Amino acid sequence: MVKRFLATSNWQTLTDTLDYIKNLGINAIEVMPFNEFEGNNSWGYNPSFFFAPDKAYGTKNNLKKFIDEAHKRGMAVIMDAVLNHATGTSPLAQLYWNAATNQPAAGSPYFNVTATHPFSVFNDFNHESEATKYHTARYIRHWTNRI
Repeated sequence: MVKRFLATSNWQTLTDTLDYIKNLGINAIEVMPFNEFEGNNSWGYNPSFFFAPDKAYGTKNNLKKFIDEAHKRGMAVIMDAVLNHATGTSPLAQLYWNAATNQPAAGSPYFNVTATHPFSVFNDFNHESEATKYHTARYIRHWTNRI
């Protein structure tokens, strides 16, 4: 997570630190999920908007510059991903929401009404659903091809 590594928690400062990181012998940087999440004080494991970089770390262009500069130094950038759940503010949840029960609607193509396991937080994706499989594939393509 950019916030815990740097006093000034943004992509630009991390980019400015790449030479130092490279000189330590590091050849890969793993960052916690950085797609948009609720609030600005989080590790990113409460996803809401899967295709937008979180505003707390800076602009999309600064994120692209960080990745490009890391690659120029022979360093991989690995993004942790959360694909098992989403918060209630996620458009995927809001599109098929049961306000009376405050949970996903029975007809949601993305989420189980209730989690299929006891370890779930937020809203549990239905990974057998074609809509969820498509969403997951789009997410992976987005973050590997568009940045």
